[in-house]
Amino acid sequence: MITDGLTPLTVLLFLGLVLGGAALIAIYLFARITKRTPLARITLTLLLAGVATYAVLFIVASVTSRSRLIALGEEKHICEVDCHLAYSVAGVKAEPAPVDRTRYTVTVKVRFDEETISSHRPKDASLLPNSRYVALVDAAGHEYPGPTDGLGRRLIPGESYTTDLVFEVPASARDLRLVLRNADPETPFVIGHENSFFHGKTTFRLGA
Repeated sequence: MITDGLTPLTVLLFLGLVLGGAALIAIYLFARITKRTPLARITLTLLLAGVATYAVLFIVASVTSRSRLIALGEEKHICEVDCHLAYSVAGVKAEPAPVDRTRYTVTVKVRFDEETISSHRPKDASLLPNSRYVALVDAAGHEYPGPTDGLGRRLIPGESYTTDLVFEVPASARDLRLVLRNADPETPFVIGHENSFFHGKTTFRLGA
């Protein structure tokens, strides 16, 4: 299964860093104000050790990752923590557009993968996806963002639908690929997530 790299463990590690770091900073400030030097020293040491450990795990996960190109019809799963939504490119249409541009209509299939549901999640509970980002990227790395309105539909386990994503790009753009990923602002800081800094990216092929 090809995923965006988000897992319950990495979510817990991120939350632990944020909440634990905030608690340690509060204790450190309290210790400094009340002149409890030993407590301040221990708290600062724990804070720096936690941040350093997270940073090492983050960097290792990123630099050892690789970019992937998904073929037509192949699925990429985007994790919603306790379940996955699967995305695949079902078809592509290109036609001329004004001002020396080309309009691409990319038909994407969205499927709520019922095999990825947490055991604690009701089988008939609907899911509203998190925010998404879509774009076409060319061989030079230039991105041409598109609208995501069609990707915000609620789904129940096992349900699927198709939607058209429309992009206009320069007619000279070559080797176009589709970027479709989570757009939540915290994901660049989550260990192993494809949005994290220096991490390999997963894109969709638009041709055979």
